[in-house]
Amino acid sequence: MNNTDAFEKMEHDGWADPQIAQGYADGFDFAARLAAKQMADAVEAGPGVGVLDLCTGHGVVAVELLNRKATVTGLDFSPAMIALAQKSAPGATFVQGDAMAMTFPDDGFDAVTIGFGVPHFPDTGQGLREAARVLKPGGRIAFSIWRGKGSSGAFGWLFDAVERLGDPSVTLPAGPDAHMMADIAIAEPILTRSGFSGVKGTGIASQLLVSAPEALFDAFDKGAVRAASLLGGQSSERRDAIRADLAQRVRSDGRETQGGFLVPAPSVVISAMCS
Repeated sequence: MNNTDAFEKMEHDGWADPQIAQGYADGFDFAARLAAKQMADAVEAGPGVGVLDLCTGHGVVAVELLNRKATVTGLDFSPAMIALAQKSAPGATFVQGDAMAMTFPDDGFDAVTIGFGVPHFPDTGQGLREAARVLKPGGRIAFSIWRGKGSSGAFGWLFDAVERLGDPSVTLPAGPDAHMMADIAIAEPILTRSGFSGVKGTGIASQLLVSAPEALFDAFDKGAVRAASLLGGQSSERRDAIRADLAQRVRSDGRETQGGFLVPAPSVVISAMCS
């Protein structure tokens, strides 16, 4: 396995930045809400259900879980994200910690949700095994993943634009593929080895809401650590070209609405049961 130290440093430094944390909340909240509803359905959130929301971010999943009267504990390694989550979901308990080595006891939760956080695990299997450890037998897990390269939407457009217009020498540190778990053929065996069964995948027609066509570039540049690293390493000329390319895709394939443009950003919710 590749050494992931540089990847972990990039992730921790990036998400600890209050500007990146706020940028994610501003740019991706609209899209994350629909996935949050699907995750809450998948884990059967409701009164008396204790849910651990891993990689809780700015609290969008925690809010949905609270709306269903679940008891919510949110965990994130970023103090900047915890601060945002405490404001948006004051009824939950938030803990700063490492999803790869949690201090929670075994069999402590009825359900685990992970809103777009699995790609941030430096070791996907280890993170999922930790989730299985803290789940009660028969407990449920649900996590969301953006569809990536080749998809018809914002993330696919970004990969395409960077590949065609970006500097190929600008690369990311070795780490897990950000979108591989959107493929149930890949997700199912990893989950099975990690202690889960009954794996299901549900496609979500999620959308980003951006204020203007050019703002899609800013959503990635200011609110997504990996994308910001790729875009930040480009020359100003290449950045402008990528921005213009993304803006054109928004104009042609997005939908203008009150307050901005709706941009397709398809995602998948993967769910399973703890064996």
